Amino acid sequence: MSKAIFLDRDGTLNIDKGYTYKTQDLKFFPDVSKALNLLKKDFKFVIITNQSGIGRGYYTEEDFHKFNNRLVGELEKKGIKIEKTYFCPHHPDDNCGCRKPNTKFVEQAKKEFGIELKNSFVIGDHPNDVELGRNAGCKTIYLLTGHGKKHFKELKAKPDFTASSLFEATRFINQKREKIKTKEEIEKIAKELKQKGKKIATCNGCFDILHPGHIYLLEESKKQGDILIVGLNSDKSVKGNKGPKRPINNENARAAVLSSLDIVDYVVIFDEKTPIKLLGAIKPDVHCNGEEYGYDCIEAPTVRKYGGRIHLIKNYKGFSTTKLLEGI
Repeated sequence: MSKAIFLDRDGTLNIDKGYTYKTQDLKFFPDVSKALNLLKKDFKFVIITNQSGIGRGYYTEEDFHKFNNRLVGELEKKGIKIEKTYFCPHHPDDNCGCRKPNTKFVEQAKKEFGIELKNSFVIGDHPNDVELGRNAGCKTIYLLTGHGKKHFKELKAKPDFTASSLFEATRFINQKREKIKTKEEIEKIAKELKQKGKKIATCNGCFDILHPGHIYLLEESKKQGDILIVGLNSDKSVKGNKGPKRPINNENARAAVLSSLDIVDYVVIFDEKTPIKLLGAIKPDVHCNGEEYGYDCIEAPTVRKYGGRIHLIKNYKGFSTTKLLEGI
């Protein structure tokens, strides 16, 4: 059987200006084609979209098809095949059987394309996308694009992952679990790597919702050594540092996203508020930190004890998960 990605359309693939139907208004989010091309080898793509604008009289089914055909055609030019688009044309008050989160279209796609639902994903920017996935027995990813931030507090069902973009969602899907190690495993690995003359760089953080600032930190950290080991604060640790409402994504989901990045060699989850015990086990040659922590950061004595040094990295254009969440 095949696996599928069930995609919402407006606010997920293309920018949603509100009842989007004019072909001249088609504009994809950045990296949409890149994200889907990373997934197309293993998944079929199906669009499921509520189009209440038809039922409300804002545009016709013909208008919908013109817009959708252009969207599908543009993706095809990028090497991406949409197997089929299912749409609900009804007004929300019609109580139809096809409007998300009803599973009618997922079940139809299952029969038409031989889809195994338990290993498939529903991705969208509205709570009904998460509910659809739960109802159908799929894994779910909630996007903060489109109306995602606006409706975040309305989520009744918790998604498997919350992503800032479709591209970040692909990172969660394409995880590499063999990179995720325990403290005991990484201590042994680090010792073996040093015996082979490899230079080890480390950095740490919550990495809750991955954003450009995180990627920049990881890229700059990787430049400091042959191997990059990332210490990841556990859920318990994040709550202790950030408060009871964090993290948004659990430790396994956050580790999965980090493990998908080519610049990250290993990920280790730690429970303490700081990574001092972990650094004592790894004994890195270089530990990387944000410039705001300074060369005398809390990790410095441990790193220097074993002959390592602290490397500071400038903040990237003011990006932070806290600022992102303040918009929700």
